Amino acid sequence: MKTNQLLLAILFLTMVHAATFGQVRPKLQYTVGTGGSYDGNIGLWGVNFSNELNVSLGKRTSFNTNLTFYQSLGSTRSQTIPQNEFGKDQSSGIFITPALKYDIIQRESGFKLALSMGPSLQLGGDAYASNINFSNPNEPNFVYFGNKYRRIGLMTELEAEWKSKNPNIRNAASISAYGADLYFPWYINATYKIRFGIGKK
Repeated sequence: MKTNQLLLAILFLTMVHAATFGQVRPKLQYTVGTGGSYDGNIGLWGVNFSNELNVSLGKRTSFNTNLTFYQSLGSTRSQTIPQNEFGKDQSSGIFITPALKYDIIQRESGFKLALSMGPSLQLGGDAYASNINFSNPNEPNFVYFGNKYRRIGLMTELEAEWKSKNPNIRNAASISAYGADLYFPWYINATYKIRFGIGKK
């Protein structure tokens, strides 16, 4: 009796797995995206533009190569820094990220929720004004600092994907976070994406 129950349970789990995760994706997918970004180190908001090539490794796993450009547009800090010769705080960078992606959830409707993670090379920098007169805040002495980055950090991303009216095009939205130099998250991106299937299923 226990053997029959075990076989029924295995059969049920197999059928659920086939119904839930049996979708087949194109071998190759190309994605373009844009959205908002936040530099948590300086407190800047900006925009990001991403390009991504996705290679399917299985029904739930894939390998992504991502190229993202980020540019700050303004500060979230209180406007106490004089906008004189120091200029405005700013940061920008290009992120090159190879990552493994795993579909946590797949539905028959086409909805997918995926998690990806991988090392990311950042090429960029930032510049910001900071008060170095700690003894007397009422008489600030602002100094401008600049940093150039050529470093490897960690990029993580949570992405939701769903069908569009065109069977070869899918929509997606993601939240990604980048960390480096023992600081995480340094950058946070919220990105809307359009994904095109370019390979055979």
